[in-house]
Amino acid sequence: MGNSSVDTSVGYNQRGHTLVASGQAEKLSPLFELSRHLNVPLGVQLQHYGAQGIPRSPEAPLLTPSGHISSSTRRRVPQTQARIMSEGDIWHIIDLFLTSARYAVGAGCRLIQIQASNGYLISSFLSPATNIRDDEWGGTPLRRARFLVELVRKLRRVLPDDVDVTVRIGVDDGLGEDGQLPELLGDVVPAVAEAGASAIACSVGIAETFSKFFSSPDDTIACLRKAVRLLKRNTPIPMGFTGSLTSLLQAEAILESGDADFIGFARAALANPNLVNADLSGFNPQQCKGDAFCFRDKREEQATRVYCCVNPSYRRPEQLQRKYEESRQ
Repeated sequence: MGNSSVDTSVGYNQRGHTLVASGQAEKLSPLFELSRHLNVPLGVQLQHYGAQGIPRSPEAPLLTPSGHISSSTRRRVPQTQARIMSEGDIWHIIDLFLTSARYAVGAGCRLIQIQASNGYLISSFLSPATNIRDDEWGGTPLRRARFLVELVRKLRRVLPDDVDVTVRIGVDDGLGEDGQLPELLGDVVPAVAEAGASAIACSVGIAETFSKFFSSPDDTIACLRKAVRLLKRNTPIPMGFTGSLTSLLQAEAILESGDADFIGFARAALANPNLVNADLSGFNPQQCKGDAFCFRDKREEQATRVYCCVNPSYRRPEQLQRKYEESRQ
């Protein structure tokens, strides 16, 4: 269950999902009970929007490592201000993650994933493009990763042993030599594993560069394969990636090559929840188009959920679909 925010003060819009109270956790309990009954493990991804979010209170600044605000946020809310986080701020946000994780586990969740990719708060600490601090939380790859490592370590200490802690980490933010690159994570990955992570899923892109990766799926997959192949040498825990894959055959070939230990599907499964059987039959009538409009749904005020272009159960309203298509012309 992705994009569960640990902080109510920031989001993409007023409807974004948060997990910050016992009442919210109680409403999720039936979902986790069903997953146990079906023997389909279900986890919760926890995140903080950071400088890619919109403050829910106009006067509230966005928390950032070094004062950088996403250009996508600037376009939507030009008056938004940034605040460079103090050490106290960092520990406070870590505590928010711990609180949300406890609520999730109390509801029946048995896996927590930390969102440390795609330009959100922890990702912005990891990248030299957005973290130019010269204290213990920046300056070198390991110090930029301290936020993530400390969070994983604390989660491992407070959560039951049968609850896995995993990480989704950004390996390339699309900003070239000024940004995050796989080579900068050579010491970070083993540190995250040593802190207690059970697995690491790699991802690419931030708000400003998603279009670059979405428009070249083959290049994106090649980038991810190369990154995982490089980084998995440094850790015994499973490493894989998510993004741009649309078929099981493609995923199986990558796994057999040894480039990754696992592959994640999201958009392809949204397009066709029966993806496995469809691919095994050799015919998938609802294959993901890869236009990434579902990502825009998360920010769009008119959207009441994440929709799909091809799945009739989640079909995007025609007016909204047309708006997205016209904006790309």
